[in-house]
Amino acid sequence: MGRTNPWRLTELSSLIQTGRAFICLVGGIIDWSDLIILIPFATGMSKMNSLEKKSAWAIAFMIALRMYGLFLILPVFAIYAAEVPGTTPVLMGLAIGVYGLTQALLQIPMGFMSDLWGRKKIMTLGLGLFIIGSVMAAMATDIYWIIAGRLVQGMGAIAATGLALVADVSRPEQRGKMMAVIGSSIGLSFMLAFITGPILAQMVGLSGLFWLTAGLALLALFVLLWVVEEPPKRQARDYRFQEMLHCVRQKELLWMDVAVFALHASMTALFLVVPLVLVQQFDLALESHWQLYLPVLLLSLAIMLPLIIGQEKLNMHWPFMTAGFMLLGISLLLINMTPEWLWLMAACLVLYFGLFNYLEAAMPSALSRMADEQYRGAAMGVFATSEFLGAFVGGAIGGYILGFNPAWVLPFMALLLLLVSLVGMWLLFSRRQRPLGTTQR
Repeated sequence: MGRTNPWRLTELSSLIQTGRAFICLVGGIIDWSDLIILIPFATGMSKMNSLEKKSAWAIAFMIALRMYGLFLILPVFAIYAAEVPGTTPVLMGLAIGVYGLTQALLQIPMGFMSDLWGRKKIMTLGLGLFIIGSVMAAMATDIYWIIAGRLVQGMGAIAATGLALVADVSRPEQRGKMMAVIGSSIGLSFMLAFITGPILAQMVGLSGLFWLTAGLALLALFVLLWVVEEPPKRQARDYRFQEMLHCVRQKELLWMDVAVFALHASMTALFLVVPLVLVQQFDLALESHWQLYLPVLLLSLAIMLPLIIGQEKLNMHWPFMTAGFMLLGISLLLINMTPEWLWLMAACLVLYFGLFNYLEAAMPSALSRMADEQYRGAAMGVFATSEFLGAFVGGAIGGYILGFNPAWVLPFMALLLLLVSLVGMWLLFSRRQRPLGTTQR
């Protein structure tokens, strides 16, 4: 008998991808290719039982509430932070990205603790920390307390534990359906946050957004305690830390980790700059920003979908990904060079999000093909940790550069992306005898 995945770092990737799939359907930001997950569900597969249905919708609702509150801050914080006492560009960047640091550090330990003490106990602890962090940020009188609140918010790292709960209460043949339901809820929360965040911020201010975030997390806690059932049996983890070390020694897997780090660093840095440019350069009121984001994200599908289809048909995952990072870096340079024409900046954002969406869809799929089955769970764990760290570093370094010259933020991130692309090309040409991004047999 093979080992079963624990608190499901492998399925953490599946959940993230399914959420991205839903977002792309409604004009959001991330993955389309995993819509194939949903196709079998409409066919003759067996149905979920009552416990699986109840758990799927309850966990989906609970996670969506938490993620919606977290996403609300992203499109508005760079504008409102300027009014917070003590704010500097560096501290503003830290406030945006610092939650990623504690998410990265605690995701794996909290998963281990849930194996020992129970899923609901650890998820209750995580939601409690998230509520405390939200209240701290809502009551903050200066930027330092907001940073502290965001740090505590990130300590509620329960995504992997939530997936472990899904694994505990579901049959293997139904697990994909449950992941689709939960992932779609994350996609919906992201989309709603980008549409409603600027509008709500105009109504209640930054403090009000944090209070709203705390209230939503409290509601999620109620769902967890009174609706979600603790499974009678927990599945054990399926890998050791030695296997995670193996993943960072393999050049191709290490490149994937660095690449997703750079990808999310660029995204965090982008939202340090773009909201400010829209307000200061184009005099676009914050509550109207969603009118730009929504069509941009919809049009980005025209770039993402052909790339996903093309790489699958041609079986050229690695070349497509390395080229994607190069074009992504170029798109940031173009965004930086178009401060006078809103339509041109919007076109560059379409290019950026189209490429971002494609890479977010392609990379987990390629990673699962490259990693040996023995190390696949560990590889996904390192990959997810790198993603969170990228969000943190992108905010911290982006804010630091913003303090010197805002015009340097995006070129710096573009340089990072271009370096990732060059290293990927070097790996491609140095290993031509074994095609990358394909399953080793």
